[in-house]
Amino acid sequence: GSIRERNGRFYIRTRVQVIDPDTGEIRWQQVEKAAGKSRRQAEKTLRGLQTTVDEGTYVPSAMTVLELGRKWLREHVQPNLKPGAAANYKGTFYRHVAPSLGAVRVDDCKPQMVKALLGRKRAEGLSDETVAKIRRHMHAMFAFAQDAGLLTVNPASAPRKRGQKQRRRARGTALSPAQIAQFLNECPPRWRLFFTVALDTGLRRGEMIGLQRRDVALLERVLYVRRSIGAYDDPEEGDDDEDSLTTKTEAGERLVPILDGAQEALESVLTAAVDTRDGAPVFATVERKRGRDGVVRPTGRPLSPRMVTRVFRRYADRAGLPKTIRLHDLRHTAITNAISQGEDIMLVSAFAGHAKTSTTVDVYSHLLP
Repeated sequence: GSIRERNGRFYIRTRVQVIDPDTGEIRWQQVEKAAGKSRRQAEKTLRGLQTTVDEGTYVPSAMTVLELGRKWLREHVQPNLKPGAAANYKGTFYRHVAPSLGAVRVDDCKPQMVKALLGRKRAEGLSDETVAKIRRHMHAMFAFAQDAGLLTVNPASAPRKRGQKQRRRARGTALSPAQIAQFLNECPPRWRLFFTVALDTGLRRGEMIGLQRRDVALLERVLYVRRSIGAYDDPEEGDDDEDSLTTKTEAGERLVPILDGAQEALESVLTAAVDTRDGAPVFATVERKRGRDGVVRPTGRPLSPRMVTRVFRRYADRAGLPKTIRLHDLRHTAITNAISQGEDIMLVSAFAGHAKTSTTVDVYSHLLP
């Protein structure tokens, strides 16, 4: 191998034997890499490269991070995740990762580059949760590269800080009784019933609009949560395909008790409903309306997830609630109230549909003795 300096930076060069993926023949390939600003660092990098070559663990690749991301999204994310989650990963990659690291070769991507990217995102004003999400998505992408033999070390692995305890905090905001009353008073009757059920049951947005008449047992006072409709799902009227509209996790399929407020609200909704089929949505569209795409859709369809979020924001603003309060905080409020009233954490976790009880404990530990 050799070391050369150019414009104050050092580069290493060596030759390795590789197998041509197209022909299967062994051939020589010249490898050149950037190796820092000092000769000592360049010598160390060259020795490390030669060691991986001698041990047979070196995997040469000219693939860039942009090409890796496209391959990862196409071959792993889209086939294995629900459309909404896949769109989330895709947005993170093209919005935050590709503009900064897209041109970098995969085997040249270092932890320092990932750390610098996350630092810039914090400087741009992104929240700690968003920055942590970017790192998780990058870690998943580079883990895919490791499985494919393109990397030996994941550059997005987060180093554990010794002696520093992780601070637990709630991942949401619980509304006070006064805020709940103020918010519901601003809602028209139709939406007051919808949000009352959400506040009493703690169902997720997709689970609320995925409820069908067959899922509501008013005499037994339980809800059967069997499916969820995401922002990228487009169920047809009367669609009973449970496989395509599954809950977020396997634990999401569950029984949820109906409290007094939700009982009255559901009785009003079901009594006023025009469509009484078992497969009819509990919360459905009530008027024929032309969408932005110019298509007139019939009544009786499940509500649109994005429309529910917009409606919540509209009446939350009218009620004077802080901008930081989200639709998902209605679910957070329901779970917080159940724990505050002394409900067993195992039962609360089951009703909430958390995949693990530890999730409930982690998010709501501040409420536990």
